[in-house]
Amino acid sequence: MMRCKPQNGRGSSGRRLAGLFLLILLAGCQSGLHAPSSSDSSGAAAAVRSRLERESGGLYRNAVLSRDLAAIGDRLSEASGGMPVTVLVLDTTIANAYFAPGGYIYLTRKLLTLTGDDSETAAVIAHEMAHILSGHAEARARFGVGAAVSSADIRQAIGNSDDVRALLAKGSASIAAFSRQQELEADALAIGLLAQAGYDPAALARFLKAMQAYERAGPGGETFVASHPAPSLRVARAERLADASPSSRPGR
Repeated sequence: MMRCKPQNGRGSSGRRLAGLFLLILLAGCQSGLHAPSSSDSSGAAAAVRSRLERESGGLYRNAVLSRDLAAIGDRLSEASGGMPVTVLVLDTTIANAYFAPGGYIYLTRKLLTLTGDDSETAAVIAHEMAHILSGHAEARARFGVGAAVSSADIRQAIGNSDDVRALLAKGSASIAAFSRQQELEADALAIGLLAQAGYDPAALARFLKAMQAYERAGPGGETFVASHPAPSLRVARAERLADASPSSRPGR
């Protein structure tokens, strides 16, 4: 999932940074979904998607690819019990994936060059779906506001950019451990969705290994593995879960 990085600044910029931090947390609350709802079509949700697309190279449009991704999304949607899924491609050389309000799943063009088959592509989509189905964005925002950073901390930091940066670091460290658990939960649910949809449940572990190899090659930038913690632990756990899952039409 996408990260927002603070900018350096002094004086009034400290106030702007504190305000931006609050806005990010509030946006996280708005975009975290336990299940699709009518509020997903709101202007705020559309704005989140528009900004993500704008800041990630825009959409890559290819009719054949769009059809294939829609077919994968439909199978996973059925396996999930009917969660609406829209899969779009971002025209960027960064290998990553994101989810956004309304059941939108974004895969980057570079990431798609690294998936070995439909099952691996489905694994990435299923992982992002799992975050939505589990309400992880909302939970992370609640945790960030309630546990990592208090409103008193924010008020105290306004006007001092050094304090604001320290505050952001404090929040990031606290949320990191929370995020790791969410990634493991999303992996487990994704593997279940893969098996239910008739894809190879071992595909997630295969893709994570491929991404680790890509990351070791030093391409630079934030990737699916780099922005999703504990890759070695995740691979081992994904392999165990896949072994325990019914294999249905492997390699699809």
